[in-house]
Amino acid sequence: MFHILQFQARRRKRIARLQSHAARSDAIAWRKIYRPALISVILIAVIVALHTAAMVAFEGLSPGDALWLTLTSITTVGYGDLSAGSPMGRLATVILIYIGGIFVLGKVAGDFFDYRSLRREMMTQGKWDWSGPRDHIVLIGGADDNAHHLSRLIGEFERHEPTADREIVLVSESYPDGLPIVFDSMDIKHTHGPATDPGVLKRAGIASAGIVMVLSESDEDVRSDSRTFDLVHRIREETTEATLVAECVEDTNRQRLLDAGATLVTRPIRAYPEMLVGAMLQPGVNEILENLFTATGETIRAEEASIDGIWSDIVSDQVTRDRGIPIAYRDRETGNVVTAPPARAKIKARTLYLLRQ
Repeated sequence: MFHILQFQARRRKRIARLQSHAARSDAIAWRKIYRPALISVILIAVIVALHTAAMVAFEGLSPGDALWLTLTSITTVGYGDLSAGSPMGRLATVILIYIGGIFVLGKVAGDFFDYRSLRREMMTQGKWDWSGPRDHIVLIGGADDNAHHLSRLIGEFERHEPTADREIVLVSESYPDGLPIVFDSMDIKHTHGPATDPGVLKRAGIASAGIVMVLSESDEDVRSDSRTFDLVHRIREETTEATLVAECVEDTNRQRLLDAGATLVTRPIRAYPEMLVGAMLQPGVNEILENLFTATGETIRAEEASIDGIWSDIVSDQVTRDRGIPIAYRDRETGNVVTAPPARAKIKARTLYLLRQ
């Protein structure tokens, strides 16, 4: 119990620290992006208002004509149908439009380049808001994610047609300075921070996600399931439509996660991301594969036998004699294992692999 309390205390401290970083990031975004843009808009509005008033006062134009002259001048369109003729009108145009306009345009250009630089930095550090995409994939990792495992998992999503064209957002606490180089060739978005923070989930666009996959923090520590349960509950508060896949360490917690809203619950399979994605796309596959891996229920047996013939005939013969269901064979000439050959394939087997109870 003491160790569990220690674990929870450390996690709360880490979450508080990351939330503090997120708050500072929001403050930086306001200071470097939104406030400069607001100031520029205000300056342009002031220049337009002052020049319009000057044209009414010095040139005797109507408010409508004065505003038209101001807008065509400040945008450098210059139709020439109206112009300032009096000395004071021309002086007001020089000061307000030419000098003031150039200053504001320079400021807008500088703010734009600052925005681009900050945007790139925030994207790299996982601080950008990705709540725009819809029907995308959100992968939720933890504090100690393995880049090789994640890259293979993302590669599996890109390999299958139903998920190949979907945008992917990775939520992780592991990469505060940017994703490792192994992700460079992958078009994925990055959100840094604890997924138990509602602000982090919001930045990942959890409410509009089509698929959410919650990876267990550990493939052995049962305490990881408490975090997974919390995340499943939080995610279902935001979306009821997404396919929600959750990894579970302890088998007895599976039903609790399903009751909490998980669509599919699997064991952590770090070495085989193909199985995780396959289980999501083909419901029920995960149970069969887990039974085979754990030797619970069906097992695969290898029987040494020199067999020549048509594969469908061999399968029918083995099933009829209740010896099992052939699923693969080892070729007698090449030594390669061939899985699920075509029904009419002519084979020369030295080993037959049978699925049986």
